[in-house]
Amino acid sequence: MPTDQPILLTAENISKRFGVTQALDNVSVTFLKGEVHALMGENGAGKSTLGKVIAGLHRQDSGTVTIHTPGGPRVLPPGSIDDAFAAGVRIVHQELAQCPQLSVAENLCLHDLPTRGGLLDRRTMNDRAAALVHQLDPSIDVREPLGSLAPGRRQICQIAASLDDRSAHGGSAPSLIVFDEPTSSLSVAEADRLLQIARDLAARGLTIVYVSHRMAEIFAVCDRVTVLRDGKYVATSDVKGLTEADLVEQMIGRRLTTPAGRIRGSSANADDPAAAALKAEGGEHHHGAFASPGAVVLDVKGISSPGKLRDVSLAVRAGEVVGLGGLVGAGRSELLDAIFGLDANSSGSVSIDGAATNRSGPRDSIARGMGYVPEDRRLQGLFFQLSVGENIVMPFMQRLAALLGIRNVSAERSLVADKFTEFRVKAAGQSSLPGELSGGNQQKLLIARWMGKDTKVLLLDEPTRGIDVGTKAEVYKLIHAAADRGMAVLLVSSEMPELLALSDRILVMAGGRITGELAGDQMNQANILKLATVDSRASA
Repeated sequence: MPTDQPILLTAENISKRFGVTQALDNVSVTFLKGEVHALMGENGAGKSTLGKVIAGLHRQDSGTVTIHTPGGPRVLPPGSIDDAFAAGVRIVHQELAQCPQLSVAENLCLHDLPTRGGLLDRRTMNDRAAALVHQLDPSIDVREPLGSLAPGRRQICQIAASLDDRSAHGGSAPSLIVFDEPTSSLSVAEADRLLQIARDLAARGLTIVYVSHRMAEIFAVCDRVTVLRDGKYVATSDVKGLTEADLVEQMIGRRLTTPAGRIRGSSANADDPAAAALKAEGGEHHHGAFASPGAVVLDVKGISSPGKLRDVSLAVRAGEVVGLGGLVGAGRSELLDAIFGLDANSSGSVSIDGAATNRSGPRDSIARGMGYVPEDRRLQGLFFQLSVGENIVMPFMQRLAALLGIRNVSAERSLVADKFTEFRVKAAGQSSLPGELSGGNQQKLLIARWMGKDTKVLLLDEPTRGIDVGTKAEVYKLIHAAADRGMAVLLVSSEMPELLALSDRILVMAGGRITGELAGDQMNQANILKLATVDSRASA
């Protein structure tokens, strides 16, 4: 990339505090015209906060954001999304902020619906939306309901919305777009498509500020990377001159050494979970090194659900991690829902230690020792109106209660304090709300909820989605620790290196059924993909 590229935007001496948390501390970063510039750091490092300050969503406590225009530098008013938008600054959020029941065109034009004679002018609306969306994907029909599209295409529509210049209302064409974890919920193919879009936009002269935890994406698409740690600026580097080890060292503040091989319970470097995470990121795994699992704890037979699952049977033994591989839509999450008792339409049987669960709901599953960390922690996992302490003890309040069912607050606080220490949950206190925590600490909060002495079966659906390499390493260590303590773990992950690194066996799904089992030397990405792309109808 040319070294004489002009500066487009400067964030200078930015500080921002949320209550007792110092999210940003005197951070200064310069962004060049036409570059893809990554913001990296562990969860809670401040990278998303900086992106939102730049886009005007957060008002900084001190510092300035300056955009450099042909007419000279212009300081943007703090916390004004309208002024930032008018200056050409946009943001594409991690969470899809859309109306799925409305058409693609209606979603893109909600801010300014065209009318004719007092009625909605659908032709103009559709033409305007198509002009935006078809820059990125000509195959999207803007008349279709947005909710009918795959997540990757919905994300493309959200990016397309950021390209709107609103020239009729005094706006300007976009010059900088913040992508905040844009691929966290996408399949591999969808993520690759989005990375190409980011490069194409940069080639058109736009500056892309790219927030992501995925190392491979940073090295595939970004020109420069700025690392933040604990809200402070660490370094800005050209990606071409970096290695993954260099980048991780900047993020967590220490150099990592890769162990010779991860052996559950006796790793060559068991006290360095980040090193284990790096091993997983590289996809290296020594199958057969783990101790033999015990008796069958989870026994699933003949699970079916109309349009979702077909005659799925599996068993997981004590101390065993069984991975579920497959492509998006294969039925993996649906299977976990059915096992936990969330799918009222499903049939079949689920037993824990030989005792059948009452599959009319999750209450009996929990009572018999099953825990579930769902894919979407925001919509399915956490109670955002309750404190972090209450989130941890919620399923077990009755068990901890005193006589007559009165809450035993003292016992609850003691349990939560132990969980905070064991799982290294970073929060201002037990009364904090989950929304005040970083994504990684929210995930650890969910895992802490279920990792107790009464849990026999642990269902994990994408347990490291949207968290940084340091927190990911902690989660890997917790999963191995759960198996070491005799839990039966059933794991869904779309990241194949992660699936290979964590699993003792892998069951692959396609079309709502299991298409094969892999163990030992058979466990590799090629075999997973082969089974994941089987036409499951052929043997149905």
